[in-house]
Amino acid sequence: AAEVDVSILDIRVGKIVEVKPHPEADGLYLEQIDMGEGAPRQIISGLRKFVAIEDMQDREVVVILNLKPAKMRGIMSNGMVLCASNDDHTKVDPLRPPAGVPLGEKVTFEGFEGEPIEVINPKKKLLEKLFPDLKTDADGVAKYKQAAFTTSKGVCTSFGGAW
Repeated sequence: AAEVDVSILDIRVGKIVEVKPHPEADGLYLEQIDMGEGAPRQIISGLRKFVAIEDMQDREVVVILNLKPAKMRGIMSNGMVLCASNDDHTKVDPLRPPAGVPLGEKVTFEGFEGEPIEVINPKKKLLEKLFPDLKTDADGVAKYKQAAFTTSKGVCTSFGGAW
């Protein structure tokens, strides 16, 4: 099988325009995220124990768009908000794009220039192959291997310091 790298993911910048608790699950938020597509995208994130709802509302985030839509406790989720966490997973922080990036802009990775695949099939475990190489460095910069999550306005970060 061909090696997979981060370029198979369609990662873009979005803004949470509405967030509310998932009606069926304590740990989940139900978000409407403006990805520059016209209508917002509905995405569910397991962040309620980690991020206050007011810190989610109107926040700019980094989202994987080409995941197979999945039902989470009866409600469809059409993507994944990327986060950093510490090693014991007691702190989780959604990645922050730099200010001023147009919504829907694709995040790029130097040296990984491939095109995203149309839909990431969960059965192929592709994300599981990529996630070990997604880290934040000592300055809080989000990276795949050595390549920073890069936008037209700079790099995406988590709150400072290596996790």
